[in-house]
Amino acid sequence: MERVFTSGDLARATGETVRTVRFYEEQGLLQPVAVSGGGHRRYDRAALEQLQLILDFRELGLSIPDIRAMLAMRAGCRNAVEFRQLLRDRLPAHVAQARNRIERLRRLEAEMRQALSSVAEEVSDPSTVPCPCAVASRNGAPRIVRVLARTGECGGVHLARSSGPANQLPQDAEEASRSHA
Repeated sequence: MERVFTSGDLARATGETVRTVRFYEEQGLLQPVAVSGGGHRRYDRAALEQLQLILDFRELGLSIPDIRAMLAMRAGCRNAVEFRQLLRDRLPAHVAQARNRIERLRRLEAEMRQALSSVAEEVSDPSTVPCPCAVASRNGAPRIVRVLARTGECGGVHLARSSGPANQLPQDAEEASRSHA
């Protein structure tokens, strides 16, 4: 006997919520194999696999209509040759989309690693720690550090990082300070 899943089972198996399962059902992307008299939906293993594929397509960035078209590919195919041709016609664009997304994610991962490296230095004297704006304005600061550190919340108080006098700011910190004035 084939295992039957509830909406909650599908949600737990995919790490999603019951509301997400219901949403895809409302969109016509997922169909229960049965609905009990009390309105409880029952799904089979094929529905679980279909939900996982839907979630993967969404992760890739496909719209609901695009996913609907992908799931409907089999409709109208009279034989394996026609089905193969549909796959050959439709999948290359999605492969390219996946490749582009992977490249963007790899760039972002590298940038986040660079950001962590750029802020990894130890500070022994807290009174010499510059505000985040100074960190953002350092030459070569990664974009993620520049964008996230510039909040304007420091109130324009910029502490020295150089070994010079306490009231002397490094050039990049001075520029950051002027931007808050």
